[in-house]
Amino acid sequence: KGGFAHVGDAAEHHLRLGTAHAAVLTALQQTGKLLFNGHLHGVCAALLGLNIYMGNNKKEEPVPAAPAPVQQTAAAPASVPAPGAQAPAAPSAPEQPSVNKALEEDKTSPITLTATQEADGKQEPFITYTFNRIGGSIGAVTLHNDIVDSQKVADHNITINEAQQRGIGELVFNMDATQDPSYDNTVYKEVSRTADSVTLEGYDPARQLFISKTYTLHPVKNLEGKVLPGSKYLIRLTVSLLNKSPNVQDLRYMGIFGGSAYPIAKSEPKDTYTHFFYHADGSLEQEVPSYFTGGFFSTAKARVLEGPLQDLTYAGVMSQYYATILLPQNESKGSTVYATRQEFPLAHENNTLVPGVTVAMGIPNLTMAPNEIKTLTYDIYTGPKFNAYLRDLNLTYPAISDIMAYGWLVFPSVPMNWLLNLFHGWFGNWGVAIICMTIVVRALIWPLHKKSYMAMKRMSLVQPEMAKLKEKYPDDPQKVNMEMMKLYQKYGINPASGCVPMLIQIPIFFAFYRVLQYSAELRGQPFCLWMTDLSLPDTVGHLFGIPINILPLIMAVTMIVQMRMTPQAGERSQRIIMNLMPLMFFLFCYNFASALALYWTTQNLISIGQTALIRRLPMPVLSAAKKKKPGFFQRMMDQQRVALEEQQRKAKGRNMRNITPKK
Repeated sequence: KGGFAHVGDAAEHHLRLGTAHAAVLTALQQTGKLLFNGHLHGVCAALLGLNIYMGNNKKEEPVPAAPAPVQQTAAAPASVPAPGAQAPAAPSAPEQPSVNKALEEDKTSPITLTATQEADGKQEPFITYTFNRIGGSIGAVTLHNDIVDSQKVADHNITINEAQQRGIGELVFNMDATQDPSYDNTVYKEVSRTADSVTLEGYDPARQLFISKTYTLHPVKNLEGKVLPGSKYLIRLTVSLLNKSPNVQDLRYMGIFGGSAYPIAKSEPKDTYTHFFYHADGSLEQEVPSYFTGGFFSTAKARVLEGPLQDLTYAGVMSQYYATILLPQNESKGSTVYATRQEFPLAHENNTLVPGVTVAMGIPNLTMAPNEIKTLTYDIYTGPKFNAYLRDLNLTYPAISDIMAYGWLVFPSVPMNWLLNLFHGWFGNWGVAIICMTIVVRALIWPLHKKSYMAMKRMSLVQPEMAKLKEKYPDDPQKVNMEMMKLYQKYGINPASGCVPMLIQIPIFFAFYRVLQYSAELRGQPFCLWMTDLSLPDTVGHLFGIPINILPLIMAVTMIVQMRMTPQAGERSQRIIMNLMPLMFFLFCYNFASALALYWTTQNLISIGQTALIRRLPMPVLSAAKKKKPGFFQRMMDQQRVALEEQQRKAKGRNMRNITPKK
């Protein structure tokens, strides 16, 4: 299907194309022997040759009469050369369609393939693939339910690879690290179509290759037979190559173009989220556009060729929220990845240039004998980086969800993303999902919050005694510290216990920050009132050019209230640092996604409620601690106290030796 041997129902189409060159028939009868048995294999081979040879003719010829059946004996047909004989000469190149005409046809009558999904009881376009006739590739992928920027470019759908002239799935030749490769300039023609596939064929006269490409929508089902949501963004590419050269061809330097990635809007950071990447030998490698420009520790490079790589699972490019991934199937796996940096114009933002990256994946080291056919198969993912979707595809495409690039924060990030999707499935609102997830997180750390509050309350009770120590030893801070540790030990106070909840919340905060960095789920999703897009700041206006974002202001106020309800303990310098925390978080969240400010505001409000509840409980009183096995922090304090005492003893000894005896 989609290759060179269209038979059966397609026979009438083949006959309509006209009479093929005799040399094509002679050469392809060898292939016919492998495909057919019996006396009619010569006729089928003739039909095969007709399809390949005439598929690119611009003018349709009159329908000729069907050729008479060719009678064959049981021995090898006369048209097939005897063993050791010279291979038949390759046919002369067919007349090639005009490149300019092909470009014009791409504009006036583009070749497209559209997948639909049910919405409000009817089928609506979901994703549209638009093909380039030159190169026979996917020129652009339009996601009908995704928009560029809900606040600035709300009427423009996301279109992947839109600004790139070369298409996804195009053949790349002469891949090398020292020079730019060449691309497939063959003009392709649509030769067949079904509801979920399209086949393009072309002839490359320079390399004497007949090329057939079939693109098929490729939904993947789980073990229960249900279609995985992420597979809605998959399309399968089957490439068939027929060598019409009289010589053996070496394909080791050929590859498949994987498309381009660049910021989809000016508001997206230019060199932070855009990457080319590949997964080999069990790990994901990725680089940003500045990787090619060089820096203090590296030189500029025009291109890179990574390889040979072991177990190259996939390669691709991605922006902050979207990715294109080439997934070679079994025998199609290569061992090299080619990448370059390129500037791309944003058509919806006055052709502003932004940096991006392109990628190509090498095919296996193959050689093709004359008249030999080779077939390569790739699945191509072009869609959003939904962690839940990609995680479901891991069973079919191992480690595909690694492109989320959570790094060392993967352990808290993945459960948080899972909770977000779970609650969104229940309530249908991402803002409500964030609030519910925050409630779960705060419920889990409630015991630590309670213990921390009680520890800080006990520390505040010893503040008067600590003040007396400072008055008693005003010029000896080491002595003060040593006596403070004795106080902590006497009353069983762990000065670090008050910091534990904050130490736990900080990685959770940054894990959620990392989730939001790549969370395409929140793009364009409203919460309530003025919060119309959780992936952007909740700007309601501008004052002297400065955006006014309401939610970070609320977040800072709730954080101050929470801190005022918490007992003040520790040194003055420590209290100053803690009092600066609201300002630090305010500046951090002000121009980031409003979802982060919503999360931190919610946790502040929950913490205020928890603190109010704790304050109704009996408060601790100072009493001598019961003797028990010292814990980790207690042992640390004991060691520090012993070290301070030793320093005091040595300092006192030096002072005694420096005293000059009186005469």
